[in-house]
Amino acid sequence: MRRGRHLRRFPGIGFGTEVYPERIARRLRALNLTTWIASPLAAGYAVAQFFDRTPGLWQVATVNALTALILAALPLLHRFGPLVAPIAFTLTAYVTVFADCYLLGIGSGMQFYYLALAAVTVLFLGTEYLFLSAVLASAAAALIIALETLVPRNTGLQSAQITFVEFIITTVAASAILFSVVRYAVREAEREHNRSEALLTNILPAAIAERLKRGKEMVIADKYDEVSILFVDIADFTAGASQTTPEELVLFLNRVFTDFDRLVERHGLEKIKTTGDAYMVVSGVPTPRSDHAEALAQLALDMRDAAKDLRDPFGRSLAIRIGMSSGPVVAGVVGARKFFYDVWGDAVNLASRMESTGVSGQIQVSQEIYQHLKDRFVLMSRGEIAIKGKGGVRTWFLVGRKTPAAKALPLF
Repeated sequence: MRRGRHLRRFPGIGFGTEVYPERIARRLRALNLTTWIASPLAAGYAVAQFFDRTPGLWQVATVNALTALILAALPLLHRFGPLVAPIAFTLTAYVTVFADCYLLGIGSGMQFYYLALAAVTVLFLGTEYLFLSAVLASAAAALIIALETLVPRNTGLQSAQITFVEFIITTVAASAILFSVVRYAVREAEREHNRSEALLTNILPAAIAERLKRGKEMVIADKYDEVSILFVDIADFTAGASQTTPEELVLFLNRVFTDFDRLVERHGLEKIKTTGDAYMVVSGVPTPRSDHAEALAQLALDMRDAAKDLRDPFGRSLAIRIGMSSGPVVAGVVGARKFFYDVWGDAVNLASRMESTGVSGQIQVSQEIYQHLKDRFVLMSRGEIAIKGKGGVRTWFLVGRKTPAAKALPLF
């Protein structure tokens, strides 16, 4: 967004940078903007000095005129690689500052520009060329020492008054450049930090991300005695997926899961993961809550209703199965790279079975969920169904919130 705003404000700022990755192009755009500012300034000095009749001042004017031309042409060098223009800028600036100080004297303070240039060089070259930046910064320090040692404060080409005015201008300008570079670096660091924070909290619950950042725990693993788990799956997805293009398939899943993400966030619950066309949510993790089952049940009802307004790539109404169960679980962070937060336990397995043995368009829940919801929600008994590893398990369909006249519905 910020890049687009800058490009609209300065349409030519991206000249020659289009072929580079954004990380490099951003630095080169900053260089282009700098040349736009520095070149007219140097040209203005050159014009004023050419019209000044002071003997010998034409030499300074010539230096500034050449500098203006070189700076204006620097963006053309981007085609030869990301280092050519920044190095050319640095060398041009070094030579110009040295020549002006040598011809006018160091009383103007132009040698202070070397300090600003050392900082700007790091900005234009990037952190991957820190050694080169250090070499150029060392050269700047050596040039300052040489000028302070060998060059008088005023060579006589300018009056003391003009030299003092230039000293003020140079000091303010060099300070402004240093401030701008540091401010830019701090803003970039904060922007990258915020981006990392956002990515981390997209992967992990906020409370878990905070514990991970503190780094005081070797293993993040917690036991929760009572939580609720929900699985939702798109019915007949595998058969339909083989008949759609990759783009259609990804757009479809993105649309469905984005709607589900909004619902999860609205209810203050925790999305754990998506696997293929399956979507998993928990309630009561990582922050325990006494209404975990009720909150998850309301989410399930909202998901069911939202699915009615969605269409698959063939224009058909979206058919989903939802399964829920409750019980104790263990939750934790697994992996060193591409780590993830997950929950494990018999209740998780049972919730998954509730989904896989469910009926399209229905919310199948376990007996444990039924016990939590029976006073506030309408549930329809399905009877016993065979669950792998469990045998016969009584299940229920969640129908909706209970009205004063409603009660649990019988087996159908």
